[in-house]
Amino acid sequence: MDLFDFLRDRLQGPLPGLQAHRTFVPDIPDAITRLLPPPPDAKRSAVIVPIIFDENMDHRVVFTVRSENLRSHRGQISFPGGRLDDGEDEITAALRELHEEIGVDPSDVIILGELSPLYIPPSNSAVTPLVGVLKNNGPWVISEAEVAEVLDVPLNTFLHPNSICLEPRMLYGKSVDVPQWKIHPTIPLWGATAMILNELLWLIHEYHAEKA
Repeated sequence: MDLFDFLRDRLQGPLPGLQAHRTFVPDIPDAITRLLPPPPDAKRSAVIVPIIFDENMDHRVVFTVRSENLRSHRGQISFPGGRLDDGEDEITAALRELHEEIGVDPSDVIILGELSPLYIPPSNSAVTPLVGVLKNNGPWVISEAEVAEVLDVPLNTFLHPNSICLEPRMLYGKSVDVPQWKIHPTIPLWGATAMILNELLWLIHEYHAEKA
């Protein structure tokens, strides 16, 4: 079984969720809320984790850097996605946002399944992450209103045991060591996007363990 088929099957079963998310929650006053179910008034959102499967096993993950003009999470590394419009489900919303942000046609995406939902307090968002395989590797058509850059990062970058580092960051008025990946010259990959990615990586580690 290759990784594509493994993930398609594995995403239908129980997921590591909180265990994987906890790695990327820094020691901040509201840390526990990052791991709790969302409140009733949370806004429903969906993001897509876009993967490019290469025949030479050089699989890659696609991220965006959010525009500085956006109201929330500006300038951060993220996955394509956003709020659900009226009448939309999570898949429809995620595919719409992927197309609007970087120009990927929904017909060029294979949805493998959902990762564990999570709550993002700063934007009061209840996020459903979806894993999608892109049939094409660009070219990206970037919405300048929403996206500053597109990052196309080898999956193996994140699988190395020492890939996660701790960097001090001022949060809530104090210096906190924040778990992150360094995949950009100036912008860390941390927070909710890192939590989502880490759960996917747990599943990929399972795959490699089964093959060993």
